[in-house]
Amino acid sequence: MGRVLLFAVPAQFGLKGVQIASAVLFLFTIYFANKILIHKRVKYAEWIIPLIGFQPVLFNISYTSLAELPTAFLIVLSYYFFIKESPSAVLITSSLIFIFRTEYYYVAGIFFLIYLHRKNYKVLYLILIGPLLWYIYTTLIFLDPYQFFRDMLLHSRLEKIDAGVDWYYYLLHSAKIFGLLQIVLLVTGTVIILVKKQLKSYGLILLIIFSGIGVQTLLALKGLNLTCSIGQLRYVAVVGPMIGIISLIGLSSYYNLVKNIYLRNIVQVMTLCIMFITGPYFTPFHNKFEMDIISEEIADFTLKEYPDYKVLSHMHQLANAMDEPFLGGEKFKKLNDSTVKRFDKSIIVWCNYLEGNAFVLKNLSLKEIEAIPNIKLIKEYIDTVNNCINVPIYKYRKEGDEYKTSRKIIDYLVLDQTSWETFDIKVFKKE
Repeated sequence: MGRVLLFAVPAQFGLKGVQIASAVLFLFTIYFANKILIHKRVKYAEWIIPLIGFQPVLFNISYTSLAELPTAFLIVLSYYFFIKESPSAVLITSSLIFIFRTEYYYVAGIFFLIYLHRKNYKVLYLILIGPLLWYIYTTLIFLDPYQFFRDMLLHSRLEKIDAGVDWYYYLLHSAKIFGLLQIVLLVTGTVIILVKKQLKSYGLILLIIFSGIGVQTLLALKGLNLTCSIGQLRYVAVVGPMIGIISLIGLSSYYNLVKNIYLRNIVQVMTLCIMFITGPYFTPFHNKFEMDIISEEIADFTLKEYPDYKVLSHMHQLANAMDEPFLGGEKFKKLNDSTVKRFDKSIIVWCNYLEGNAFVLKNLSLKEIEAIPNIKLIKEYIDTVNNCINVPIYKYRKEGDEYKTSRKIIDYLVLDQTSWETFDIKVFKKE
């Protein structure tokens, strides 16, 4: 519920309002990471800007309304308050992680254990602020004091959407999550920290990084079936800013080796170019998905041809196109037995990806829809769309054996940054 509240006001200014608000939050994340490095007196602290800003997945989601970016910001901010020795601010900030990406609440748990060890008992209760806010929000919305607990157990009850991931999945794809150069520098920075025995200064950051990757791996691991997680790359992008901090230690060590200022400038320009090319240049332009375009067409069609009909569906894109709440508004209603019986004149929109979807409750199958009396198919959309073409580098992808290596590199770097859409949408009229 955190991102719902966070982006509620910006959303009143449309998509651009949300994108600007998210981008500003991204800049604040980088700003506080820079403050951390200045506090630790690390040279070339300003280079944290590209080290975080040019991370492929983080850059991709930096102008969206997803929950990962606010979570990353709260982790960086809570660590900043930690080194500034403000225990109350640390636990309040880290507890708010719960309302964005709940699994990263372990960060609050780490700070809780630190202050417990330090016997700073008077601030420990602040760790409950995040869960309490969600409980109050859920109770007010649903008027049910038990709904919060049902929601918390939801993901452990859902069946896995796919087979899951291998234990090395996030390590294998780390270069396209955090950036190729950033990973090389992360390894360098970690080695330097260990050799120089600086774990006291940076050990907590490393713990947050590898705990985050470990938690996400466990949640999506094949055979373990803890949750329905499908192991998307953006899930671990949350620890990207912390990786950027460690990467800067590695980068500054290389810059220190180059004593000639002109040669160092050349190296810095090359470094910036490599980070950009393997970062933002491998992320897609955020154009409309075909699903959204089709939804707008259906919304216009029903408004013009069937103004007195209710539209029944589980497609949130369709609700957006009609400017109605997904839970149900004046014209858009959730598709289920109850709404089908209640509205004699209705337009029913079925989509294949919602058939048997674990997140969709009380949906009607295609067979059940076709069995409804007085039902008629009036429109159908079937297609496969490659959204990878929205990635600038994708135009260099070529078929043929001579391009096999370059094609594999491009496919590796753009995977999960965008997606293919394979859809089958059917529009029925019931009267």
